[in-house]
Amino acid sequence: MDEYHYEEVSLEEMIVEGGKLLFPCPCGDLFELLLTDFFNGSDVAQCPTCSLTVKIIFTDEQKGAFLAQHSTASATAVAV
Repeated sequence: MDEYHYEEVSLEEMIVEGGKLLFPCPCGDLFELLLTDFFNGSDVAQCPTCSLTVKIIFTDEQKGAFLAQHSTASATAVAV
């Protein structure tokens, strides 16, 4: 069974803040995915206010570059 997502969003469109990937939700809140979950293979961000989700799309090269750029910040956030 295929999963339904409100939208597919490119990794470049996501905002990185507070150890999370964020994207505006039509309900007024933000879709969010913890960076640690993204590093561990999750690619779906969920809105905490409504039931909508977005699928984050990226190439292996884009994810590798993103991980290299943000892995130090994430490790620091997890260690605190």
